Amino acid sequence: MIGGGIVIAVAAAIAWVAWQTASGNQAGKAISRLSTDDFHALAFSPSDADIVFFGHHGGLMVSRNGGKDWQPTSLQNTDAMAVAVPSANPQIVYAAGHGVLVKSTDGGQTWSPLSHNLPGTDIHGFAVDPEDANKVFAHVVGQAGLMVSNDGGTTWVSMSGALPATAFNLATGATGNILYAAAGEAGVWQSTDGGQTWAQLAGVPGDGAIAIAYNRANKRLLITTLGNEAGLYGSDDSGQSWKSLGLTGIFMAVASSPTDPNRLIVVDEEGWVYASRDGGSTWSDSQ
Repeated sequence: MIGGGIVIAVAAAIAWVAWQTASGNQAGKAISRLSTDDFHALAFSPSDADIVFFGHHGGLMVSRNGGKDWQPTSLQNTDAMAVAVPSANPQIVYAAGHGVLVKSTDGGQTWSPLSHNLPGTDIHGFAVDPEDANKVFAHVVGQAGLMVSNDGGTTWVSMSGALPATAFNLATGATGNILYAAAGEAGVWQSTDGGQTWAQLAGVPGDGAIAIAYNRANKRLLITTLGNEAGLYGSDDSGQSWKSLGLTGIFMAVASSPTDPNRLIVVDEEGWVYASRDGGSTWSDSQ
């Protein structure tokens, strides 16, 4: 007969292994788990590093404690595949996706569709210039390619059709003319002329990229990758070299706080949310 103490110990060990397996068996522990059907976008508020927005095909959620707890916003039953909040005006929030282009001017409390001249709204990538809340970029699937607006999303001009069709994450870089795109198995792409021309970055780990983010405060580019080297990586030299940030596996979205660049948050393909307060050196559930 197995003693009661041994049974409890074995049960505890099994539970621990199950948790580690379920939460990605990472170097740290997940701080929460999202129960949505998909996981597409993360964005910190530029005014409060504890406020994080999460976008999915069914709408937008918000956390006010760094990703531990999540609540739905008023934007529901709407595809928030991309979420962008400019540092220049934290009250403005953009959301875009399949057939969707909406804007909030009160920090995400209320939303309005934008009147625009886009040739379509199957938007697979969207970004805003942190220093200019009216300068926004959209990758429209089909013939449109990358488009730019300088009036907050009303009037759009086509910039380039050269971006791979698989690009579904955009980020602005050190200036409003530098753009990055994560294009799945096509890798990471960069433009240094406002999106007119694009070149694929060489030497990127893994076999493609899913999510991408850039923080102007510490000039760090973040990506999540595919393949045998799938995980989270950072570059401090505009993508010339990369460093693993301790998390392995498939991550669907990543964000870095404009007010505290050491604050990072990611969500994996199963909805587990991981957060770091030291730039990715450690990941803990005691955030």
